[in-house]
Amino acid sequence: MIRLAIDTSTEAFSVAVEKDGVVEQEFDLAPRKHGELMLPAIKRLLAKRGVSINQVEQIVYGRGPGAFTGIRIAISAAQGLALGVGCSLIGISSLQNLALQAFENTSANYAVVAMDARMGEVYFAVYKRTLNEANQLVPQLVGEEQVIKPEEVEVVNIDESIVAIGSAWDVYADVLSQALGYNFSSPLINYYPDAKANLTLAQLPEHHASAHRPEQAVPSYLRNNVAEKSTKPSLIKPK
Repeated sequence: MIRLAIDTSTEAFSVAVEKDGVVEQEFDLAPRKHGELMLPAIKRLLAKRGVSINQVEQIVYGRGPGAFTGIRIAISAAQGLALGVGCSLIGISSLQNLALQAFENTSANYAVVAMDARMGEVYFAVYKRTLNEANQLVPQLVGEEQVIKPEEVEVVNIDESIVAIGSAWDVYADVLSQALGYNFSSPLINYYPDAKANLTLAQLPEHHASAHRPEQAVPSYLRNNVAEKSTKPSLIKPK
């Protein structure tokens, strides 16, 4: 299967192409350059794998939470390409993406994910390491994803095999640790949602079953004031 993945939900720019299980990815920290980098990167990666855009069978996008403009760039690109190719889309959470990377790089049983959401808040979620019947690593959400002040975060009933990951740990490490009542050592700060992890997560049955048409793509902002500004569930109107 030939799949394309896009993630621009943070300052990181990431595009990946998979063919027959082999993944090529471009990743860079490029604030405010996502739009100009997008199509050239996709063309280069498709060429590396020896395929054309018309052969892409599925497009996976980072749906957020994260930077509002970045999320919209990824979804708009995914929708436009999918409409032209006639393939389905799958949206992946930025927070679950980071949880997967935490579990792939540590032996922790829980990942406490916190991304800097600006305005004195963090995007926050806790994920548990699980394996499904196919022996696939599944970051299972504990509770819900939320945007919250760092001093108000809570974690209940988890053991001490925990890893912290995300940009908020570079800004609010002391506040988060105090609120959670746990001294997190060596948080994984320099990690960002990336397209390769999105491809891995999209293979999970629950995400595979959520494949949708381009006009059904919906960003996850978490902030109510952003959601209320737009009554459109998609960035592209259905025909």
